[in-house]
Formats: sequence, structure tokens, C-alpha cells
Amino acid sequence: MRNRRWFWWLCGFFPGVLVALCAGCGGADFGGLQQNLSGDIAPGYNTPIAMQNRNTAARLLPGQGCYPMIETSFQLAKVPGDPFDFEKVNVQVVFQRPDGGTVSVPAFYDGDQTWRARYTPITPGRYIVQKVLLNGQIAHETNLNPTQWNVSGTPEPGFIRINPADPTRFVFDNGNTYYPVGNNEAWPSPNLPDIPALFAKMHAAGENWSRVWMAHWANQNLDWVPGKKIAPGDIDLDVARRWDKIVEAAQQNGIYFQMVLQHHGQYSSNVNPNWNENPYNVKNGGFLQAPDDFFTNPQAIEATKRKLYYILARWGYSPNIMAFELFNEVQFTDAYQHKHDAAIAQWHREMADFLRRYDINHHLITTSSAPDVPYDSPIWQSMDYIQVHSYPPDPLTTLAIGPPAQALKLNKPIFVGEFGPATLDDPNGMALHDGLWAGLMRWPSGAPEYWSWDVIEQHDLYGNYAAATAFLNASELPEQRGLQSATLSVETQQHADLVLAPGGGFEPAKQSTFTISPEGAPAAFGTYPSFLQGQFHRDMMPEPLTLQVNCAGPIKGEVQINRVAKAGAVLQIGVDGQVVTTRKFDAADSDYTPDKDQGTLTFDLPAGQHTLTLQDTGSDWVQIRRIVLKNYALALQCLARVGKNYAAGWVYNRSGIYAPADAQPVPANGQLTLPALAPGTYRFVWWDTHAGKALSESRLTVNGTEKTTIATPPIARDVAFYVIASHAEAQKAK
Repeated sequence: MRNRRWFWWLCGFFPGVLVALCAGCGGADFGGLQQNLSGDIAPGYNTPIAMQNRNTAARLLPGQGCYPMIETSFQLAKVPGDPFDFEKVNVQVVFQRPDGGTVSVPAFYDGDQTWRARYTPITPGRYIVQKVLLNGQIAHETNLNPTQWNVSGTPEPGFIRINPADPTRFVFDNGNTYYPVGNNEAWPSPNLPDIPALFAKMHAAGENWSRVWMAHWANQNLDWVPGKKIAPGDIDLDVARRWDKIVEAAQQNGIYFQMVLQHHGQYSSNVNPNWNENPYNVKNGGFLQAPDDFFTNPQAIEATKRKLYYILARWGYSPNIMAFELFNEVQFTDAYQHKHDAAIAQWHREMADFLRRYDINHHLITTSSAPDVPYDSPIWQSMDYIQVHSYPPDPLTTLAIGPPAQALKLNKPIFVGEFGPATLDDPNGMALHDGLWAGLMRWPSGAPEYWSWDVIEQHDLYGNYAAATAFLNASELPEQRGLQSATLSVETQQHADLVLAPGGGFEPAKQSTFTISPEGAPAAFGTYPSFLQGQFHRDMMPEPLTLQVNCAGPIKGEVQINRVAKAGAVLQIGVDGQVVTTRKFDAADSDYTPDKDQGTLTFDLPAGQHTLTLQDTGSDWVQIRRIVLKNYALALQCLARVGKNYAAGWVYNRSGIYAPADAQPVPANGQLTLPALAPGTYRFVWWDTHAGKALSESRLTVNGTEKTTIATPPIARDVAFYVIASHAEAQKAK
């Protein structure tokens, strides 16, 4: 999450009333207690450990799901110390299972003399509380209730795991595929329904994923509540009960969410900084001299582990917690900015080890975000999956690139945990729609997850998800294995504007010259930095951006500017070594967005081969939104995922997809060339990506010797399709 998204909490929050408590799954016996809080990490923490701690086959329970959570409560009149200190006051409830075996479950303190324990059964039958232990001895509790349960009914899918047959995909305990698709619900926004109510709306649209922060400004941080003094390692029980309702609402609505435990602003003095208000800050009576110290200070490490243990005891039962996310955008902490990468990696390893040691249900563990944290960073080694956060000027072209090669080498699931347009201005949901559909055709582990829940709610954009999830269900795309990303040919007599949008951020350019064909830019262009650097950072961009183009006839082009640094910039456009357009952007009090006329530069290209260059010769950066080559490309583009006997794709009209929401673009028609499918009989379905229903269905016979083409419907903006083996052919293949 960037500065532009931070204004919400500055405006103040009015959390509404949250709803209802959660059910769960899975379970293994509770291990022994750790006696030394600082002893989790061994020398050599940065060695590869991916397969040592991956949540894979050893924890998968084939064919099994789970049953709703069972809970018991009791009173303990006296405990020998702080009830939040699990090492000195460790309370366990031993449940007897239907098979006669037992499982020991950590209990949590819930105020006064009350303790509770929650457990998720994995088999039906009778469960009985056998005993309650305090520091390993009989506790002599009172008012224990209930003491037994008869578990029955249809099991739920279970906890989310990494698929042992394909470590880049997710699967439930019962073997069902989990393909996350949804939007963030990080904290309650002013004048909007609270998170549980929004979960219900997400469920109605077919969404199954979200992400919720422990944010102090929204009364969602267990040990940091504005206006309250909370001792390090203690828990605010009012906040905990708020989370009870969030977790329960997730279960009621089939939402599997990432519980975000820390965010960068807590330990940053310059990026969305909250350090000045942080209770750990010595200036506020805390014990940290600087935000960097959070990752290494023994007291901070101990307090964090106490909080993690409480989280596991209170909500570790829930399968609807997809994962514990240790940090949101850790790259924006002072420690990362000061290049303390090794300390941050060690902290991640230590906390991940702690969670894996005490989590009897083995939830997944992640952090964020790539690519700002490089894929080869040791920070990712102890994480179960990778998250990308992306806010490019044009989400379509950036998300259409798919996961980078260096990320795929990790052999872990990877998906976009946050995305949106750079400005977050998306009232008609065009960026949401385009980014979602482009992502479905490029990101096999999960859909791109939209950030701006307030935009979705205020403008009622849930229909975008209803249409996409209906397609996923009908096409069976999430169930397919071994698919490859492809760009399929669509022959058409119509031409359209080619939109080029660099998708990289504030980073050095790794490549500067690109050949642009009428089919579009190469994939590498999508990662080119959108910030053209001036003299202040010439080392990041020593060469101008250079595009090799070949025009069938004379064309016009334009460069659209998104933002300008407050120090000002000078953008020059050159053609074949000659400067043809120069635009000076004056300095200002802050970074700014120029008006449309000032922010759009035009140029002409005659027929033939040409070299187009863009260079910032001014003081500081200018951010490119789009480069447009008028009437340069074929009108229709197809992004697809293909296999031996399956294909799904998204076809968009290059001009229509960028037309204003209230416009009526001119439709284009073409001939789609299908990939080389195995001989057989198939169903071919065209899909309306806005209405969420089939446009047409036909029978298709593939003989394996000839190219298979199919006529597109008239496409004003976009359509999708899938081609799947008929039932008889599918059974034969099995």
C-alpha cells in the first residue's frame, strides 16, 4: 500500500458493529513448550529452507475436511503471573477424540477469570474434555462448560494447503482446489458497512478471498489502541472480540483471508509513518530507540511472540484464516530502507518458525510485497507463498505479463495481493475489470486482488466479480493443470491504437530498447519503470527509452503523463535521432498531476522503420501513464491459457477497452486461431464478461492436422471464451 492509499485513516474511522464468531477444521497434537524465546533461530538462517517448512504433503489430509469448531469455557481463580505470558501461564485443554486418542489445545484468557479453548474436529463422533492443565499440572478449573459434543453432518473443505502435486497451487484438506479471487477489506472505511457486512456482499458476488489488517487506527491492533496504555505482550480484549466477529463472518460467507499482523507504517519514519505514535517508541514510554530496532530488540521479539501465541490460541482453529501475513510491505520500514535486509530476513524466519511450532492446524505463512522485496531475497525463503503488490498506470498491460521468471524459480504459489490504478481513481471499475480478466489469463495461483474496497462498495462494482467467478465455475479453469500462458492470433481487417504502458516502479531500468510490433510490446516492456528519471537519478536510467517501430503508413502518437516530481522535469521525444517534441514541467510545492493538455505530448511517424526515444533531461522524474501509437495494431488481442485438451482466453478490442465507460465503441470482428488441441470433440463457449453468462455455445471437432479457427462475435470492448473436451472425451482422457 502506497502513500496515495493512506489518506483514509487520516480522515478518521467510524467502525460499525461487527457480526458473529467462526467455525473451523484440521488439527494435530500440540507440541512441547519453548523455554527460550530468543532461541528460535540458528546460524545460517538464510540458507534455503523452502521444503523444510513448506505446508505440503506431510500436513495434507487426503479426502478429509473438517467440522465446525467446538468451544469450551471455564474459570481459573488463580494463575501464577500474567495470563498473556504463555511461558509462565500456559493453559491447555485436552480433548478426547472419537477414536480414543487425545489432542491438547492451547486455551486463551478472555477477561476476569474466564478462559476458553477452541478446537476444530476432523472426524465425526463424540468429543470429551478429558482435563485442563496449567503449566502441565491439573488446573482445578471451575464452571467447565460444555464438556462434550457429538460432531456430525457434512464436513467442510478444511484448511488451505500448498498442493503437493503442484507446489504453485493451493488446495483444501479434502483435495478441492482453492483459487483465491476477491478484494482487500483491510479496515473499515468511513460511512461504509463494516467488514462482516462487506464479506456478505463479497460472498454474493462469488468472491472467496480477502485480506484484513491489524490496524491501530481502526481498533484492530491487539496491542496498540489509541488512547489506551497496553503493556508490551498484553492483549486488548475488546479488539480481540472484534476479531472474533471478523473471523466468524469469514466462515459464514466462505471468505478465506490473510490476517495481516504488522504494517510498514508502524516502523517507518518516512513512508506512511506511524512511528511517532507507536507505543514501543521511547518517546511514548516504550523501549525502542528507533524503528529499525523492532526486528532485533529482544523485548520486541518476546512481545511479538506472545501476541502470535495468543492469536493462535484464539483463532488458530479457523480454516478461514488462509494465512498469517507477517508484514504488509516490509520494504517501507526504516530497517529495510537502511539496508538491514539480513535482520529482517532473520526476523521473518524466526516468527515463521514460531508459528509453525505452535500452530496445531499449520496455517500458511506469507509476507509482502514483491517485487520491491526481490524474489531472491532470503525474506521469501521461509514464506509459503509470494505476494505481489502492483499499482501501475495501466493495470491491464502490467498484469498481462504474468509472474516474472525469477519468481517462478521459487516454485511457490504467487499472486497479486493488491492492485489498482496508480491514481486509485476507478469509479466505473474499468481498471478492476481489465486487471482482473488479464490476470485470470496469466496468474495460475490466484486472481489479482483489488485493493480499493471503498471504490467497490461506493460504486457497486461487485458485478465484475460475479461475472468473473461465474466464468471460473463454468469453464473449470481453476481445476486445470499444466496450462501455459499464450497470446493467440486473432486475424482482423480492423486496426486500432496500440497502448504501451510501462508497469515498473521507482527502480533502475534493466533494459532500454524494445521492438514494438503490431501485436504489441514484448513482455519485458511491462516491467520497464514508469518513472523516467532526470538528472537527480541519472544512474538509474543512463539511456533513453528507445522503441523500434515499423509503420505500414504514417501514424500519429502521443505520450500521456501521470505524475511529475515537485522538482520539475523536461521530457523530450525524439524520432530517428532528432528531437521532435519537448515539454517542460515546472517545479511545484509537491508532486503533481498535470492537466490533460499539458500532460499529453504528440508526435508524428511517417511510414517505415523508425527509432522513437523518450528521455527526461530535467531535474527529477516524470511518470509515464501511456504511450499510444495511433492505428498501429490489429484491433483484437487475445490473452489465453492453453493445454493439450483445454483453452480459455480473453479477447479485447484494443480501442474499445480504453474507451470511456459511457462511450459506445465500434465493434471489431476476427478469426481466432486456437492452439494445437488434441484430436477430439469439444464444447466452445463465448462468454459475456460484463453480464456473466454465455453468449453462445457450439460443438467443435479437432482433427489434429489442420489449424482450428473460429469466428469471434462482434467485440466492442471484450469477451472471454473457453474450449473444453466434451464429457465423453474427458472420460476417455482420464
